[in-house]
Amino acid sequence: MSVLDSIPHGIADGESDRRLGVRWRLLGTAVAGVVLTGYLGTAGLLALVVATAEGATAPAATAFAAALPGWLAAHQVPLSISGAPLSVFPLLPTSLLVLLSAAASARVARRSRLRRPGQAACVIATMGLAHAAVGTGIALTISDTVGVSPVDAFVRCGLTAAVGSTAGVANRCGLAYLLWERMEDEVWSGLRAGLLALAAVIGTGTLISLVAVCLSVEEINGGLAATGPAGEAFGSMLLSVLYLPNAVVAGWSFAAGSGLAIGDYALTPLHFAPGRLPGLPLAAALPADAPGAWWTLALLLPPATGFVVGVSCRRMHPKRTRGLVAAAVAAVVAGTGAGVLAALSGGRLGTAFDPVTLRPVLLAAATSLWVAVPAGLVVWFTGIRECAEPPVTRDDLEGTDDEQADADEPGDEVEPDCDLDCDPERQPDGDPGGEEVPGEAASADGAAEQPSPDDDPDDEAAPDDPSR
Repeated sequence: MSVLDSIPHGIADGESDRRLGVRWRLLGTAVAGVVLTGYLGTAGLLALVVATAEGATAPAATAFAAALPGWLAAHQVPLSISGAPLSVFPLLPTSLLVLLSAAASARVARRSRLRRPGQAACVIATMGLAHAAVGTGIALTISDTVGVSPVDAFVRCGLTAAVGSTAGVANRCGLAYLLWERMEDEVWSGLRAGLLALAAVIGTGTLISLVAVCLSVEEINGGLAATGPAGEAFGSMLLSVLYLPNAVVAGWSFAAGSGLAIGDYALTPLHFAPGRLPGLPLAAALPADAPGAWWTLALLLPPATGFVVGVSCRRMHPKRTRGLVAAAVAAVVAGTGAGVLAALSGGRLGTAFDPVTLRPVLLAAATSLWVAVPAGLVVWFTGIRECAEPPVTRDDLEGTDDEQADADEPGDEVEPDCDLDCDPERQPDGDPGGEEVPGEAASADGAAEQPSPDDDPDDEAAPDDPSR
């Protein structure tokens, strides 16, 4: 019986039914809190940028009005401002919204004592549909000033909140266990190794981005000085910080070989095409010259990632076949995750820098290969080969019959290993045949238990006897 079925229904179902109102109040409060926190955070960032801008006289209400499309942008909803398409949005606010939805959903599940996957679906659906409805309402409200599709707002806002909510209740409500129960052991290990590969992908991208920023400090300072006063430089730096996760994905795309393209500008480890770049300090970290010889060193990092995944799969499954299956699943998970991140990091950026692409399909394929090939080689050469049992021959059968015949001979009987039967001193006295002789029932052990002639039955004297 599974763990999910062993949960008492009085806790999983009956108690939840009794507290249905409390749970819905908690869920409604959580949804409202996530929406308001995201909106106020967006408005606060815009107000900070406007307040630090040189000569800005816009009222505070302008920041709250601009926060409506900003909230949609945080959910990766494509916009159109003055006819110019805009869909390259920073991933840092999106990541924070996902974490916020996960934390709120986990709190609802904990406070409401939710234990079953069906109860988790209620939380996920409510969180996703509420955000989808809010996004659709904002899209219909600002459609006169900012071009936005209500369908895109409904789908992207709902998906963003649903992904975060699923991550928050997956362990609490048994979704992870439900997935594990229906998967083979090597497939589940492959999913774990795939998450490890995604962590290695992010780490590799972070390393490359950090090296690029350190090598371009002078260019970044020049870009900040060219933006104008300190307030505008602060806004540009803040925007660069929000785009740091996009730069991490771009760093992995460069190392994997698919590279990136911004309008006419193209960059890969083996190819470079100059072009115009956005006036953002972070964009100054991109090289403006021909590729250097050291760029090819970045190609050594993805095989190292595959090697780490292979060692992990080898430890999970020493046998070669199962380890190869786990490595293949890990490669698919890592490739899919890298492709999704690349798709979210790119998009349209006006007309001068259109399109901004990290080639998500090519990056997904390259990531899968960089993980699958080294990991497969590690498992193949270090794994244990499954040896089939040798077939049983006629000689083996004849040998078995001879051994059985030798064991059945009467002269080969094994004597019982018993001290009582083998020690003659422990045999009862009397007839050798084992019949008990009347009057001589005392054995060697029993003789010690009979009273001796010296023992006086009146030996127990009174307590006041002076002889004692």
